[in-house]
Amino acid sequence: MPIYMTAQYQVQPQTVEQTKKSIRELVKHVKLHEPLTSIYIAQQEILNQSKFMHILKFEDETALATHQNSPASAHFVKAVYPKTLRPVEFMEYNLIATVNQ
Repeated sequence: MPIYMTAQYQVQPQTVEQTKKSIRELVKHVKLHEPLTSIYIAQQEILNQSKFMHILKFEDETALATHQNSPASAHFVKAVYPKTLRPVEFMEYNLIATVNQ
């Protein structure tokens, strides 16, 4: 059963560019090495550019575990989490409807 998630966080304003670099590295790794992570969208808020939201879809629990245990995720956590103003907020969702099915 697919797992739909979001991750939201805000970083210190002076770390925005480094955060964007870390996001791009993580998403590149996901694209190349995590075929069962079928959606990974990383967004930056327009009005407050220190806020980010990631939208994810993992095809199953194994795909989620693969992502969570990847070296790229570990690097992202080490690089970005200390720069957040509050802990990253993860939420899981049930899919109700989509144009992609």
